[in-house]
Amino acid sequence: MHILFILKDFKVGGGVERVQQRLSAQFLKDGQRVSFFVMNGDTPDTEGVQTLGSGNGIAGLLRSIVQLRRLIRREGVTHVISAKEQANLCAWFATLGRPCKVIYSRHAALDCTEQKTGPSSLRLLYTLYLCGNGKVVTVSTALRQSLVDVMPWGRQRIRYCPNAVVTEQLLQAAQAPLSADLPRDYWLSLGRLVEPKGFHLLLDAYALALRSEALPDLVIVGDGPLLDALTTQAHRLGITHRVHFTGFLSNPYPLLRHARLFILSSVQEGMPTVLIEALALGTPVLACDCETGPRELLDNGRLGQLVAVNDVPALARGMLQSLTAQSGVAPSAKMLSDAIHPYTSQYAAQAYYQVWNQ
Repeated sequence: MHILFILKDFKVGGGVERVQQRLSAQFLKDGQRVSFFVMNGDTPDTEGVQTLGSGNGIAGLLRSIVQLRRLIRREGVTHVISAKEQANLCAWFATLGRPCKVIYSRHAALDCTEQKTGPSSLRLLYTLYLCGNGKVVTVSTALRQSLVDVMPWGRQRIRYCPNAVVTEQLLQAAQAPLSADLPRDYWLSLGRLVEPKGFHLLLDAYALALRSEALPDLVIVGDGPLLDALTTQAHRLGITHRVHFTGFLSNPYPLLRHARLFILSSVQEGMPTVLIEALALGTPVLACDCETGPRELLDNGRLGQLVAVNDVPALARGMLQSLTAQSGVAPSAKMLSDAIHPYTSQYAAQAYYQVWNQ
């Protein structure tokens, strides 16, 4: 079996990239041959990678298709996993007429405006994918249902596979020492600083909660186009001395492990990887109940707090409740173990094998 991962780009620290790397590592452990094709020429730090660059735009897509068809034939690729829509589209054209078993994966909510793709366009794309011999995989059961609702005729070939998140490397990385530059008592949020992650809501809610109670400091880990705007917002709210922007960290897991609370303020998610990581490290969580992901993962609130999405007062109330509620509602070790088991790399790899074999 030669498994090829196809990605449009490879952003360091990106959620999709992390889970694809962890899944590829498990396939390698299983004795499979594994390669990556990254359309824009980025180089994943993963054993078994083959790097080819094509550039962006329509011309880049066409070059990628041509290169990918040659690579599949030359290297004897038997199984393909693509992620994100440009890579999915590239995979569809590149595997036409080839005997490869193809999985087109969807990691984001169907109305993810950051991708500049509307529901009608997505429906056309997924109709195209399902016209071939491939299958579509979503990263949460709720996301699968959303896709089935708009394409009921494709139900049998739209499947759910959990993300590969929990690995020994993750647990070991979390044992590293904390930076001395950050507070000892803190709440944490982590992710790319973009609109769908809701960091602007997080800052507003934190400032609102501070009016009622003394709170731990807030640490925000990540980089992105909204960094300057969020820094300005913190200054305007008068909370600059309580909010710490660390930028991108190659190993944020010690911070996640020791956080008093992890807060997910997203307005859109597919299945938030960092929320799974927080549960795996035993960190209490507070999450906005966006359409897909958090409710499913947190078992309707049994494993962590859920608050209304895009609602600053609700998020602030959740923060204040966390100060008194954690000891009383903390899930048991068995509950957490059962919840994260499907997101281990071994379980996720088996789920993909099953999709290919059915």
